[in-house]
Amino acid sequence: MKSSGKKLKVGTVLDEQIYQQLKERAVKEGRTISAVVSAALLAYYTTPVIDFKARREAVRRFCSTPFKLTREELEEIMELDFYDQ
Repeated sequence: MKSSGKKLKVGTVLDEQIYQQLKERAVKEGRTISAVVSAALLAYYTTPVIDFKARREAVRRFCSTPFKLTREELEEIMELDFYDQ
């Protein structure tokens, strides 16, 4: 997203630890706190919204018959190396 050049001053309340981490990150990167926050908000804004309803439905379908697996079977499948097959 291209910056319009116009800036707005906003106020917010942050947890003290989050603010400390924000300041440290800005110093490490040689940027202002405003620049770090703007980049974080832009990244958040451009990330697709997670459809939790669809995700829950996928889990329900995966865990239902005929795919009802025991925990041990699922762990065994997850440990298989795809490229060794």
